Amino acid sequence: MKKTVTLFILVLLAFSSSMGQDGKIKFTQYDLPNGLHVILHQDHNTPNVIVSLMYHVGSKNEDPERTGFAHLFEHLMFEGSEYIDRGEYFKLVQSKGGELNANTSFDRTYYFEFMPANQLEYALWMESERMLHGKVDSIGVATQKGVVIEERKQVIDNNPYGSFLEEVLSRLFTVHPYRWHVIGSPDHIRNSSFDDVLNFYKTYYVPNNCVLVVAGDFEEDNTKELIHKYFSDIPMGSKPINRPQIVEPPLTEEIRDIVYDQIQLPGVFMGYAGPAMGTKDAYVMDLICSLLSSGKSARLKTNLVDTGTAMVAQAFNIDFEHPGPIFVMAIANVGKTPDEIEEAIDLEMERLCSELVSQEEFQMVKAAKEYEIASGLTSLANIAEELADGYTFFGDADRINRQLDNYSDITREDIQNVAIKYLRKDNRVVLHYLPESQK
Repeated sequence: MKKTVTLFILVLLAFSSSMGQDGKIKFTQYDLPNGLHVILHQDHNTPNVIVSLMYHVGSKNEDPERTGFAHLFEHLMFEGSEYIDRGEYFKLVQSKGGELNANTSFDRTYYFEFMPANQLEYALWMESERMLHGKVDSIGVATQKGVVIEERKQVIDNNPYGSFLEEVLSRLFTVHPYRWHVIGSPDHIRNSSFDDVLNFYKTYYVPNNCVLVVAGDFEEDNTKELIHKYFSDIPMGSKPINRPQIVEPPLTEEIRDIVYDQIQLPGVFMGYAGPAMGTKDAYVMDLICSLLSSGKSARLKTNLVDTGTAMVAQAFNIDFEHPGPIFVMAIANVGKTPDEIEEAIDLEMERLCSELVSQEEFQMVKAAKEYEIASGLTSLANIAEELADGYTFFGDADRINRQLDNYSDITREDIQNVAIKYLRKDNRVVLHYLPESQK
């Protein structure tokens, strides 16, 4: 398996025009005087370009009494601008043959446009408009407040098990801003003033809090001229940016609770306090989650789903800039109880802590990770986002070329040691989800 995947990686590197002979992603980067960091990645293998902007602002930057602002702004930034009519942003991009989207996390907000190469200038103009002339007015704010509150109802309040992330985080974190969901509180959004919203825009949507990535088929000199034309006159932000340095105190005992929901089958949702992104422990934990959840022979599938104990079972980690959670969850099969589910999960956690992973299983999970990384480097969208992530969180876009290195020296002993360090009962929240009828 490992030899096969390594060969696959070599083939990918050989045929990718965006890589040098050393197999590395090629890019140019520089700063504008206003602080905007620019990364250019040429790939003439495609007739398209991606223009993306990553703002270093997520829900953790919010005022605890004004949660949901980062996500609210993801919506507001599609309202239009001084020179783009309300509601026309999507239509204009689509009329040029392009696509666009955005997403918000706990740590950053990401916007991207996928356009035909001959529409590069148009995409740069539109993104500069959002940064300089975003339509942050009372009409747009009122409209998008309603949209976000309705989205929360659909995603969390009225979705079976949809509240698990919020319920786990609110117990796992007591002082760190990761304790609230990205989507925020409806009351905070509803009761915020226009000045609150405008101040957030002027604080975080500034060039010195952003990285611009252009990837695809373009000429570098011309693109630099266009970037200078549309972004260099945007003023640098002058308001202080909130970069919370709060350290969450370690858990000292297991936290347990019951959540009643509009569900038919009970479930168990666990959150363990875990490592921060970019650390060796985080990469090891990534492999642990793959051992538990990825592939036909994944441990949770084999020992919970295939045995009929659970309908679905998985473990996953989300990249958090600061130490964040690792999630383990399972939905009970008909006739099974949360206690049975929890017991089966605990057996797998204890097995990770007490036994070395077999050599065969270890090589399979590392090979799968190599394949995932190599496949990601064939996607222009993935490359653009990886470059933006590397610079935003570490000031190092070249991290994209060291992804395999992060996993190459991990050992079976590392798997066991990291499991012992984090997958402890006194380091977790356990929630039993039960049907409302049992309340």
